Amino acid sequence: MFETTRGGVDVGLSTRNIAAMKKFYTEALGLEEAAVIEVPGDFVRAAGFAKGGVKLHALKSGEVLIKLLEFADPPDSGDALADSAAGFRYLTFWVKDMEAAVAHLRDAGVELLSDILSRVPERKTIFFKDPDGNLLELNWVDPAV
Repeated sequence: MFETTRGGVDVGLSTRNIAAMKKFYTEALGLEEAAVIEVPGDFVRAAGFAKGGVKLHALKSGEVLIKLLEFADPPDSGDALADSAAGFRYLTFWVKDMEAAVAHLRDAGVELLSDILSRVPERKTIFFKDPDGNLLELNWVDPAV
């Protein structure tokens, strides 16, 4: 086992439309832009990461960075539903007030995939997609539990 140095895990999302994705994650979800880093193609290829250079747009959510990856030749996207392919399928954001968070998303024009769902009274969840079709979840747990 190895010891980590940060409180969370960073997530990289390859995007087809950096402008729409940055607007969504900063305005609709409230993340802050932390950095924009140009990573040259020779380094990216040597790392076994991609075929060419990438511009990494780091957006901060608490201790987590969501890294939007902008490639010169954007990748295609697939179906974002969790049962459509193996691999990372969705991101979860934990919220203090589900109703306020959902109202904010609606005001921002985000299309929700359902109403707020609850299997037990002390937990609530809702799913939606970002502009590239990635599945996102809001989760709330009663702080009294």
